[in-house]
Order: sequence, then structure tokens, then C-alpha cells
Amino acid sequence: MRFRTRYLIQPKFQLLFSGILVLIALLSALFVGFTIYLLIYMNNLTFVKYNLHMTPEFLTLLHKQGRVVIVAWLGSFSVVSVILFVAGIFLSHRIAGPLFAFTREMKKLKEGDLTARLELRKRDEFKELKAPFNQWVECLQHMTLQDIDKISKLSRDLESLIAQIQKETPSADTKDLSNILKTIQSFLKEKEGALQSANMSS
Repeated sequence: MRFRTRYLIQPKFQLLFSGILVLIALLSALFVGFTIYLLIYMNNLTFVKYNLHMTPEFLTLLHKQGRVVIVAWLGSFSVVSVILFVAGIFLSHRIAGPLFAFTREMKKLKEGDLTARLELRKRDEFKELKAPFNQWVECLQHMTLQDIDKISKLSRDLESLIAQIQKETPSADTKDLSNILKTIQSFLKEKEGALQSANMSS
């Protein structure tokens, strides 16, 4: 099983997903920061109550306390944000990867390329789409084979008809029928080419 080397497959979706995780982390950090602020404020009220808030020791402690809280809060928020952002890219990749592959294979089918085949990796989401999609492509290949048989028969019948008309009535104008025959034969070659490519790739 191959590993994807590009993790930003759908940048808009993946960056938005990771950004939402970081926003959740920010809101959580703000809540925690506000809670810590209230606890410190209530603690300081106790010092004020006993008239200890003007002592040099208290001012030094207050300064250190504020610095430690801010550094700890910013540091923890930064670390958590980076972890969540990176995790968001990896997690969203499990969704974006299959969607990208599915869109690519659908584009092949739209262009008449019957080599389309959905391949997903072990940890990808939407694994339930793989079997139905590939079965659907196989059905299209089978239907194409049936179309080729029918078109081939029609081409042979039309060719025989043109030959018969020219034999029975040499002066008859079969130009329009010949043009139709060429169109049918060209269409038949396209169908056969698409089916042959699909068989070679499988």
C-alpha cells in the first residue's frame, strides 16, 4: 500500500478544518485563562483584606505570579494549537484524500476513460464507496462491450446493404449511407479503444 506524500490535497477544506480546531483551542484557553484570573483576583483580595498588599514581598510575588501565569498560558496555548493544527491536517487528509480520488476517477469516466478505479488507503474514510464504485465501472465496461457487439452488427449490416444497393443499382447514390457507416465505424473504434485501455489497466 502506497503512502500519500502530499497531505494538503484539498487545502481550503483542510486548512478550514484545522483552523476550527485551533479556534476551539483558543476558546478553551480563554476560558481557562479567565478562570485562573478570577482565582488570582480572589487570592489577592485576601491579601488586601489583611492589609498585606503593600509589602515589598507581596509586590514581588504578584509580579512573578503574573509573569509565570502569562508565560505558562501562552506556552501551553501555542503548543496545543500547533498540535491540533497538525493533527487537523492529518485527520482531514483521511477525508480529503478519498474525495480527491473519487473526483479524479469520476472525471475519467466523464471523459470516456473506462480505466477509472477507486483505490483507497488503509486509514482512509469512505471505504464503503470503493466496492460499489468499482462494480459500477465494471458494469459500464460490460455495457460498453455489449454496445460494441450491437454497433459491430449494425456496421456489418449497413456495409452489406450498401454493397447490395451498389450491386443491384450501380447508379444509385449511396454517399449518405457511406457517411453514416464511417461515423458508426469511428464511434466503434472509440468504444473499442476505451474498452481495450480498461482491460490493459486491470
